[in-house]
Amino acid sequence: MIKSPSSTQLTLLPQPHRTEVSNVPRSLKSATEGVVQAKAARTQTTRQSLWYCLYLPQLASLSELEQRHCLDQLAQLSQQFSSAISLHPQALVFEIRSGLNYFGGAQSLHAQYQSDVEGRLASLGLAPQFNYAACPTVEGSLLLARGGGNTLVYRKENLHSALGQLPIETLGLKAEPQRRLLNMGIRRLGDLWRLPPAGLRRRFGSDFLGLINKALGKAPEPIKNYLPPPAFVHSYDLPYEVENTGLLRPVVDEMIAQLCDFLRHRELCASSLTLSLVHERRAATTLDIGLRQASRSQQHLMLLVDTHFDNLQIPAPVISLRLEATQFDAFISHSESLLTGTESPSEHTAPSRHRQAGKADDSSASLAQFMERLQARLGSEQVQGLESVEEHCPEYASAPRPPGRYEASPLSSPSPAHGSGNADATSNPRPLWLLDDPVKLTLRRGGLYHRQAISLLNGPERIESRWWSGSEVSRDYYVAREAGGSRLWIYRERSGERHWYLHGYFA
Repeated sequence: MIKSPSSTQLTLLPQPHRTEVSNVPRSLKSATEGVVQAKAARTQTTRQSLWYCLYLPQLASLSELEQRHCLDQLAQLSQQFSSAISLHPQALVFEIRSGLNYFGGAQSLHAQYQSDVEGRLASLGLAPQFNYAACPTVEGSLLLARGGGNTLVYRKENLHSALGQLPIETLGLKAEPQRRLLNMGIRRLGDLWRLPPAGLRRRFGSDFLGLINKALGKAPEPIKNYLPPPAFVHSYDLPYEVENTGLLRPVVDEMIAQLCDFLRHRELCASSLTLSLVHERRAATTLDIGLRQASRSQQHLMLLVDTHFDNLQIPAPVISLRLEATQFDAFISHSESLLTGTESPSEHTAPSRHRQAGKADDSSASLAQFMERLQARLGSEQVQGLESVEEHCPEYASAPRPPGRYEASPLSSPSPAHGSGNADATSNPRPLWLLDDPVKLTLRRGGLYHRQAISLLNGPERIESRWWSGSEVSRDYYVAREAGGSRLWIYRERSGERHWYLHGYFA
């Protein structure tokens, strides 16, 4: 249990005596009283903070990602006790002085928090044990919690005696500085109080001295407050049942407007939304609105909603709507070139790099929005991308990519690894359209035919691979042109009957 101020073994300093100013002019007396009151106000202000630290030594066995997940869960739990929360390795710290009267004192606050933390740790599959401490500084509470004392220090003046009993290992130093301290005979933090600060700074650096001063309240402590992950869920109950999706559009438009305001205030974008149409006695109709490029434009989001509504058949009247943003991204703005409107004469003939970059961004955004609308109209499973695979054999050198944000395909600039030899990537082009089963070509009077006569343009490119799989590939590939103008990718077998096959088409 937390020790109360009356039962703590720490030595409390006596209260300062009040000095009566007499035999002085009234103006000087009032000025002196004003100085004393100002000092008392400043002292009271410095004592306003009381930082409660929760230290979890069992997190040391978890990965960094698992530790972060656990601390995030506990930080969300701590929000009911404080709004000033910071995360540290294997620990979290939050301010409790401002809420002591509301929760009935430190003992009552700790009792409520302890039961909540033990339940949350059990749900995460962790041992429900932890160390805790509270004092006027963040670093001091961390040191006290690591020491396992489970103590409460109200006044900053008592930090010297409270921290001085802790072993030097609670500082969490690296092996070399800790060995040097032990060689100097330093076993507890109290031994450091007797050493000159200049000598500590010279031997161990300013960071070490800064840590000591922060723990004792002699140096300011910049606090990085914990920010909970963003969440947006908005529901609207309709005044009557609606069977026409066109009548739902104004309501959805208003919900999208509130979402965009939420995103703008937090400098975020949404890349995935879920719109649920709730019915009276049926399961809700859910629309998953995925964006290939995160956005916070109301017009853009409503365009996707309208596309979904065009093909939607609702099984029953709608009684309420629910909009949820399921994935957020940081907002990244695009700026126009500073010299957009003041081009020099030479720039009229050769576009600048800024203009080219702006055109590329606009083209990418337009293509991404087109793909989003196509995906909304045809379905997510009908619109797929391609990604390259490190494989020499063309049949296995690409794979479908699940629907997601639009990115430039790696296949647009083929890698030399897809071919054999040391040829440059530009001399070994790859078509995006590969046939599932290569088509055998006809050989007539020494010429190749498919639907029309075929002439070779360049090649061969030899590919030999998969000898370890039992289905060895040994081919000579050529780029060819059909009489109608189509560019083909054909190959000839290097073993057996050495037939010719059509394997793909270039765009």
